[in-house]
Order: sequence, then structure tokens, then C-alpha cells
Amino acid sequence: KKNIKNGFYYFMKELRELEESKGRKFSGLKEVSDFANPLWTAMSFEEKEFYNRKASLAKGTDEDSRHKFTSLGVSYADIDAEAREQEEYMNVMLQTIRNTVRNLDRTTTLLTHKFYLCHVNYFYKGDNDFYSVAEIALSEFNLKDGLLNTIHFFVDPGKIPLGLRFEAKDWAEKTHGIPYDWKCGEKDYYKIFTKIRNFLTKDNLSCIPPVYTMPDSLNSNMCLSAVKSALTTLCEASNENPIIFRVYPFPQLFFEIRNKCVQTDEGVGTLMPSVAIVENEIEKDVFSYAKDLGCPFHEEKDLTIHCSLSIVTRWVYTICDHCCKHVGISLELGKHCPRDADVNWDYKYTRTVGKSSKDSESSSAKKKNDFMPTIIDHGKLKEIREQQLLEEQESLRKAEGLRPPRSMIGAAGPLNDRMIIGRGVRQIPEETPWPISGRGKLL
Repeated sequence: KKNIKNGFYYFMKELRELEESKGRKFSGLKEVSDFANPLWTAMSFEEKEFYNRKASLAKGTDEDSRHKFTSLGVSYADIDAEAREQEEYMNVMLQTIRNTVRNLDRTTTLLTHKFYLCHVNYFYKGDNDFYSVAEIALSEFNLKDGLLNTIHFFVDPGKIPLGLRFEAKDWAEKTHGIPYDWKCGEKDYYKIFTKIRNFLTKDNLSCIPPVYTMPDSLNSNMCLSAVKSALTTLCEASNENPIIFRVYPFPQLFFEIRNKCVQTDEGVGTLMPSVAIVENEIEKDVFSYAKDLGCPFHEEKDLTIHCSLSIVTRWVYTICDHCCKHVGISLELGKHCPRDADVNWDYKYTRTVGKSSKDSESSSAKKKNDFMPTIIDHGKLKEIREQQLLEEQESLRKAEGLRPPRSMIGAAGPLNDRMIIGRGVRQIPEETPWPISGRGKLL
């Protein structure tokens, strides 16, 4: 059997070389072991780990698991490397968003800096994170002017592979409603790529800004992976490197802009505590049923809530609704919020068509009253509960004085004189003063 050399062996070997260089002689490994054992015991975990790692490298079982594989034959080293690469990518991405916003001046460049949002509807998801694109839309905005521009395409998915047509049809019916065999989708992917690139760069091809979208979600058609897949498909069809498009999470951008807006010269206002809360605010989608935001196809089908053009427009309205008031920008209908929104009411979307000014004033007053807080004095809860207990006890005492109900047979009167309806006629026994007990039958 082959002897396994552990960390102590390599420590002992190094110690022997060190001592022999000083002139000491050892008769064998037993003497070296006896000399090294107390020193090894006194070493810290970190010091021992150095020699244990040497032993692992020597026997080919290092932590990177280069010679270990999953049941599918995938190396654990490749899995770990992919996880590290993804983590590094996320860190760089978040730091880029953070630096982009924090380098803007709150009173000038933050208000005029342009950002781009993107959403993609798809038919099905294939292998290697491939999404068959059905619709793609982008919006351009800044805080000062709100929604600046939009661009929108229906995309021809081409021939759908065998076995995926049902999935494409089922997903389309549940969400965007675009038929997979529709003939109105754009087939020229290079044309779509060129228009999107020009939309983002304004002909300055040296710098393509990042696009922002919602993270992947299992419960909706919001999907960062779908946007990345769509842009990659367009790049490959145009013989371009997909790395030119950067896709970042919109909630992180929203979080940074919102917290930048509340900063003042006197200090910092109420900050959003986390990106999760910002993401929840976006998912509330308070402008989801505003009219005239989607494309004609989805407006006609009454599916604007799933329309990509409507979604990127509503995202702009949502971030403007939360941020503009903190930098002194008044909301302008059609730019910072829908045309039929009530700009005098925060975070609420109301229909004002067909209402008189008097009704609007009373409705606004009622809404304000609805938000009046209810103050509870918890110091009086004990006193209130004691009073309730006394009232219950008093009610029980009054009930004890009432005559108990008659529960004996025939309490409602003699039943023998009544007409009995049914399959058989039975004689009801007369009432008896004696109690009935035992198993016997009363005759």
C-alpha cells in the first residue's frame, strides 16, 4: 500500500533540512518526527494549512478539484471557474453603475444624462440561454425632459424547431399574444441591429452606452437573459462582436439615481434602504393600465400590459415619478407620466376623464383623509382589556338567573296527538318521572 504523505511530513522534511544546515545530524525519520511533533502541535491553523496544501498538490487533490467530475462529466474546476467569472462580472457591473451615477452632479449632469431601457418579448427558451425573440423595444430618457424617444420592432423568429411550437404558442397566449407564425415580423436582423446601434450612439459608434432591463423572473416576461440573447443574436447576424452591448439591471440604476436625488447640501434625505425595495416599486407597475402607451397591435388586442413598447415607457414614468420631485422637477404629462395621470397625487394613477372639478376636489380630499394615520395608545390596552373582561363576567352572571330550557322528551307538547308523516307510525312513550339509566329499554 502506498504511503500518503500529509502536511506534517512536508513540515518535518523542511525542518530536517533547516536543522542539518545548522550542523545537526538525525539518525532517521523517527528522530526527526519526535523533534518536529511538539513544534507542529504548537503551530496555528494557518501555518499548518501551508504544508497541507503542499501535500494536496503532491497527490493531485488540490482544492480546485481538477481531477474531479460531476455525474455528467463536467469538471468541478470548470464549474468553480465559471462561478468566479460570473461573480467578478457582477461586481464590475454593479461598480460601473455606481460610478456612473455618483460621478454625476446632482443639480446639472444628473438631470440631463441620458439612460436607455430595453425589454424583449420572446416565444421560447432554447439551449445555452437562447431566447427566440418576438418583440424588442428601447426607450431613451433623462430626469429633466422625461421620455425622449423610443424604438420598437416585431422580429420574425424564423423556423421554430420541432417540439417547441406548443411552448411558443402557449407562452405567447399567456403573455404578449404575438402569433409565432405571424408574417409581420422583421426578417432583416442587420437592419434591426443598425437601427438599435444608431439609436444608442447617435452615430458616435466609438461609445455605446449600456442598456438597462429587469432581472430574470420566473413569474413574468421580464428577463435580462432574454435581452442579452436578443442583442447577441442581432450581433452574430451582423458579424459584430456581442460584447459591444452591455446589459445591466435596471433596479440597481434606479436605486443609485433615487438615492443620489435625495442628497442635498445640508445632508442626505430619506434613502432607499435596498435594491429589493426598488425592485418591488417597479413591479407594482402603477401605470400598467394607462392608455396609449403600447403599439397598435397590443392596443387593439388589449394586451398593452405585456407590450415591450409600453413596458419601457412605463419604466421611465416610474423612475421619474419617484425621483423628479427630489430635484425640483415638475412632472409633465406625456413625458414624466401618462397623459391622463393625476400629477397632483403621488404614486397614484387616476382617471380624470368625465369628472367635474368639484368631484375631483372631493375625491382628492377623501384620498388625503384615507391616509390620515390611526394613533393607538398601547398604554391603555391593558385597561381596555380589563373593562372587556368585567363586561363579559357581568353578562354571564345575568345569564345564570334565567330559567334553563326544557330538554326532556315532549317539552314542546305531547307528540302522540300529532299526525306523524313517514314510512311507519311509532308510538312515542309517555313522559316518565324516573330517570332512564342502563342498557334496558323503557317500556
